[in-house]
Amino acid sequence: MLNLKVALVLYGAIYIAQGIILLVAPDWAAENSGFEELASYVPYFLAIIGGTYIAAGVWFAMTGLDPLRNINGVRFAVLWAGLLLVIPLYSLWQGYVDFGQIWFGAALNAIFAVAFLVFYPYRQR
Repeated sequence: MLNLKVALVLYGAIYIAQGIILLVAPDWAAENSGFEELASYVPYFLAIIGGTYIAAGVWFAMTGLDPLRNINGVRFAVLWAGLLLVIPLYSLWQGYVDFGQIWFGAALNAIFAVAFLVFYPYRQR
């Protein structure tokens, strides 16, 4: 159970940090992800995404305090990590992005999706 707690709190901290960056410095975040030319409205959407990342990160961290009691939070973490792995891969397949733009996020979410599934408390419910 400790492994799941650590994974959830760490995942939450990563998303809180990423959300803050997207909220306060969306242009910088986009440039460092390989997106040079942004339409004027894109920083607005990145800031909204930053807010959702902060909210999800807080939820993951709070779930990590007592995963059994907050099992739906664990399930949400599995879903979130899975979607944030599949969606960039789909975008790569469609040609919307290149591998250099998605590899870090895809790898991070793959690692955590596997960790959440491995550490999931299947028999303790």
